[in-house]
Amino acid sequence: MASFLKKSAAEPFRVPDLGEVDAEFAKLEDQNRDLNSKKSATDRELAALREDLADVRGPTLPAGVAALLGEETDSVTGKRQRAAELSKLSSDLGTAIDIVGRRLRERRDIAKRPLISAVRGEYDRRTAAVVDALDAAREPLRAIEELRLDFEAHDIAGHFEWPNSNLSHFASVFAGSARKGA
Repeated sequence: MASFLKKSAAEPFRVPDLGEVDAEFAKLEDQNRDLNSKKSATDRELAALREDLADVRGPTLPAGVAALLGEETDSVTGKRQRAAELSKLSSDLGTAIDIVGRRLRERRDIAKRPLISAVRGEYDRRTAAVVDALDAAREPLRAIEELRLDFEAHDIAGHFEWPNSNLSHFASVFAGSARKGA
């Protein structure tokens, strides 16, 4: 199917990420990562500006007013304007991140379908191996359970190690459900 499923005999099976089997999911993941990176950078710059501005007191002239008066705008005014821009950008980025996060959650169920198809063969192969092993163990498990009951009747069972009695039940249930699913 896809290149991520092709493996050499020495290479272990790996379940691919959703982004590897669904291009739209991968695009949304990249978009989410980029937006988060931009928001982090914006928030760092905004925090630094706010720290610089924390010590500044008094009125400043807006750039437009300073230009009309023929005066030079001071750096505080520029920093305040930049801080306002960054605050708005940070808010917009937060909103965009929320939207992309919602889209990722919605896309996840769609993206799971090809992933499930991609790994089905490996699951079936391993399940078949377990079922074969359980089938081979079923008769010996029944025989050891029978022996344990005989030993219990003679009050000597406590002197021996026994497999969990649920193992036989598990073997039957798992093998039965695996056969139905196959």
